[in-house]
Formats: sequence, C-alpha cells, structure tokens
Amino acid sequence: MNRRSFFKFSWGAVGLTALVSAVGVSLAAVVRFLVPSVFYEPPQTFKIGDPADYPFGPPTFLVEEKIFVFRDRDKGFAVASAVCTHLGCTVAYFPSDQRFHCPCHGSVFGPNGLVQHGPAPRPLEWFEVTLARDGMLRVDKDKVVPPTYRLMV
Repeated sequence: MNRRSFFKFSWGAVGLTALVSAVGVSLAAVVRFLVPSVFYEPPQTFKIGDPADYPFGPPTFLVEEKIFVFRDRDKGFAVASAVCTHLGCTVAYFPSDQRFHCPCHGSVFGPNGLVQHGPAPRPLEWFEVTLARDGMLRVDKDKVVPPTYRLMV
C-alpha cells in the first residue's frame, strides 16, 4: 500500500466514523425526546386510618407520610409536617419538653410548630385533616392550615 492510498483509506475511515457517531447521537436524542421527563410523586391526599387508631396524648409519627398526628380530647385532631423547613430533615417530637427537634442542624420548633431557635427560616407546616365518607381520617398536604386548625370527631 502506497502513501496516497493509505491517506485515502484513513480519511475515509475517519469520515465514516464521524457519520456513524452523528447518526447514533441523533437517534439517542430522539429516543430521549420520546421518554417523558415526569417525576411521579406520591399522592398529596391520603387516608391515615380510623380515628380510634390514634391515642390521646403525644403525637403519632407516620414514617411513610412524614407527618405527626395529634389527638387531643378537647381540641380534636391536627396534623403537622415532620419535615424541617431548613434543609428537609425529619424532625423528632420529644414529649418531655413538647417540642420538635431537628437532628441535622439543631433547629427547635415549639408545640405549635413555630421556630424557637436554629437555622430554620419558617415554622413547620400544618395540613388539613378531614373525615372521609367511610369514616377514615384524610390528610391533604396541598392544603396548609394554621396551627390552630383542628378536626373534632
């Protein structure tokens, strides 16, 4: 093989490689375009069970929903978010001082969810709780209510 035919062959190979790469990238872009870019989130309205399932006194923590369910004899039901408003850590409720403590950065929230100290910029959110037709408690995380909101059952 002489020098001239070697260069013809090598430039042809480079051109063919570039063409195949361009077609491959174009096909990958078309496939990516056809796949939806949707993040499926869990429903924001859900049932949490029968009112009788929740005891009076300290709140019940529901891990999957990241909420605290309060039940008081005089005031009724209330639901608070367990997500810290600083960076989204899960707060813990301590019955000894009736406050929420964030284990990540030390934010402390009072019994009504207001920030008592720490880096959290906002109070905890409280969600609407209603009674469904089948007698179960239903929480709607899309409806934020004041900390004084209660459902009497």
